Amino acid sequence: MPKSDLAEETKNDVEQAGPVDLLIGIAGAVNKDEMQQYLQNMNADLSATAQSSHVVVAYPGSSELESGEAERFAGAAGVNAPRFLQYSLPAGDPAVLPWTIASAAQKAICSLAVELDAKVCVLLHSDLAMLTPEKLRLFTSPVLEKACDLVVPVYPSRKFEGLLNHSILAPIARALYGQRVRYPLAQDLSCSARMCGKLSETDNTRERSESSLLWPTTQAALNSFQVCQVNVDVQHATQTEGLDLSTVLSSLVGSAYIEMETYAPFWQRVRGSHPPAVSGNAAQQINDGEPVDAKPLIDSFLLGSHNLQEVWGLVLPPVTLLELKKLARSSPEAFRMPDDLWVRIVYDFALAHRLRTMNRGHLMGALTPLYLGWVASYAQEVAGLSPFAAEQRFEQLARSYEEGKPYLVSRWRWPDRFNP
Repeated sequence: MPKSDLAEETKNDVEQAGPVDLLIGIAGAVNKDEMQQYLQNMNADLSATAQSSHVVVAYPGSSELESGEAERFAGAAGVNAPRFLQYSLPAGDPAVLPWTIASAAQKAICSLAVELDAKVCVLLHSDLAMLTPEKLRLFTSPVLEKACDLVVPVYPSRKFEGLLNHSILAPIARALYGQRVRYPLAQDLSCSARMCGKLSETDNTRERSESSLLWPTTQAALNSFQVCQVNVDVQHATQTEGLDLSTVLSSLVGSAYIEMETYAPFWQRVRGSHPPAVSGNAAQQINDGEPVDAKPLIDSFLLGSHNLQEVWGLVLPPVTLLELKKLARSSPEAFRMPDDLWVRIVYDFALAHRLRTMNRGHLMGALTPLYLGWVASYAQEVAGLSPFAAEQRFEQLARSYEEGKPYLVSRWRWPDRFNP
């Protein structure tokens, strides 16, 4: 974030205040009155959380502070209140997806942390569910006491929540970059000063600007930074409600594919994976609600199998197409997509994304019925399992991604070898 994004009045105030011990950044639009109440209730605990007294809270707004707003917040919170700063985000666009906005906010906060010379920076979801002394300590202690550079959460989840993360995003991060993180696109995280420096760096290349999402765990892997995870008992509202699935895939999976292309020389050298240190008590497993009806999902897969054979033939090798045809002929009750088949599909679409085999939006549209087929298979397989057993099922899938990595590397280096 350029320094000009801060009002002159704010910059002068920061320069007089000196270095910051803890920067708390709210990554998205926030209810200011609600934030004021949160901080008023926890004011006495903030200094202990930061292990010092200089705390700054940053939230998005205009580039100029509203008249008297920072003073009003500080006065309400008390004598030793944190300092409040506004940071700027690009002009709002209704078409911009929520996680794109959140990533832009996270980048801006990291840039502000660099400018403030903050020792620790905690980035929080705008619903403020993580804004408590206990949760802030969970995120700051690994940085201050264990030399962690990046702290990411492990959220509690039901068996049928976060499936896009568990089926594609997290296992790709594990297989490619060796990081066994549960949520590589976490909505809350904390960073050391040097991690903030890496996350605030701007890459103006065309390919990187297309992505516009922040992948902190990837940057940590690239720089050999230490990653820690913390268990939290917070669930944020689902961000995909009302959005077309193909649009979601295009943004989230498409961004992961762009990361793959950008850092291919790195991940092709990575062997195996390692679990990061974990702290905090694991949240109680959540009981699941109504079982998922797999029939509409299977129907979507079958429709895609009927209409998209030519398109899939441009992306997938003959052996994969043959397995998909066999799957389409199976009965609904026996519908199961093997892990190795799903992994090869995800990797083959990554290659097609890199080679621009077709328009990338159309490519993600062609992936959609395949993804729904995987969801149907998973839903039927874990319907009678406990939440813990379902988690172990994700672990099995993640191992399949690692075992299938040589296939990805071969296709990436010699794409023509597998063409029909």
